[in-house]
Amino acid sequence: MRSFWEQESWLSFDVAIVGGGIIGISTAIECATRHPEWRVLLLERSLLPTGASTRNAGFACVGSVSEIASDIDLMGAEAAYVMVQQRLQGLTLLRERCKHYDIGYREDGGSEIFLEDHQSLQRLEEVNQLLYPIFGSDVFSQRNDLIKAHNMSKNIRTLIHTPFESTLHSGKLIASLWAMATKLGVHIRTGAEVVSTDEGNSSVELLVRTAHQDVAIKAGKVVIATNAMIPSLVKNALLPEILPGRGQVIITKPLTNLALHGSYHFDEGYYYFRALGDRVLLGGGRNLDIEGERTPLHTTTELIQTALEIMLRTVILPTHTDIEIDLRWAGTMAFTTTKQPYVAFVSTHTLVAFGCNGMGIALSSTVARDCANLLV
Repeated sequence: MRSFWEQESWLSFDVAIVGGGIIGISTAIECATRHPEWRVLLLERSLLPTGASTRNAGFACVGSVSEIASDIDLMGAEAAYVMVQQRLQGLTLLRERCKHYDIGYREDGGSEIFLEDHQSLQRLEEVNQLLYPIFGSDVFSQRNDLIKAHNMSKNIRTLIHTPFESTLHSGKLIASLWAMATKLGVHIRTGAEVVSTDEGNSSVELLVRTAHQDVAIKAGKVVIATNAMIPSLVKNALLPEILPGRGQVIITKPLTNLALHGSYHFDEGYYYFRALGDRVLLGGGRNLDIEGERTPLHTTTELIQTALEIMLRTVILPTHTDIEIDLRWAGTMAFTTTKQPYVAFVSTHTLVAFGCNGMGIALSSTVARDCANLLV
């Protein structure tokens, strides 16, 4: 039997948010900012978020020209326009939220490289015209001069550049958001895995597993923000299909005379890389084995790791002979068939939020805002 003090101070909340990644912590901040009278709880099963929030490449972007052209074909020009607008709004909200914190934000622009002709190169004017009302200028331009300036392979045929792309330090970002939430009075519990939820007439009981015991916690409303792991907690016909996507990453040891500047995309965004100080971070290759990479496992595979290394040595750093891989890791993203985030109640007191489709940094703040709008 729990004591009165435990029941009052530790086991009863107005809102409980499951998942300490960028969507979960941003939602907690939104709730605590709008409703300081609420008791807000954030539950994270690990010591730190281990899905994608601390395992991504740190791109603050709205999409490359080939990605946006593909989105136009998938959902139509109007919906693609709205999606880019939402991503930009999300980045603006994030920067405003973190303005007093060091998140390593750098506005160095971004580039997309092409080794051969691609249909999206013929659509540069179309994409620029579509996005002009959002940015007030052309978003993308051909800058082949940067290929040599950045010491990349002569096999790169075309480089498309945008000034409207930035990078940040994902570890500093999550640490800053957690610090912000704590300052606002959010109760953060790590090592607390939610294994089940039981919804009643007026609240939800969460069974939380810790290293020492199972604990029952009650909350008036619950937000499930565990991304690709949502189906393990939510069995509901209203829930749309969630497709996990593993992103594998490598990072080099420090290099000499590194000329890369900003962030880079390749193969419709399936590959992405950037300079991180005097190192190179490179990730992607999921399209080499789409079905195999639809997994929440954080192991790396020889197929994709080999492909990343080949690209690193032959395309990105062809003149470097001192390349050594320092770290390899993987993270899990969540995709929707529509490429749209999903924020909705699946029952009276339980809300789910997921589906940034690899754009978590850009979309998490707007997803969190949408969550808070529903939690009234």
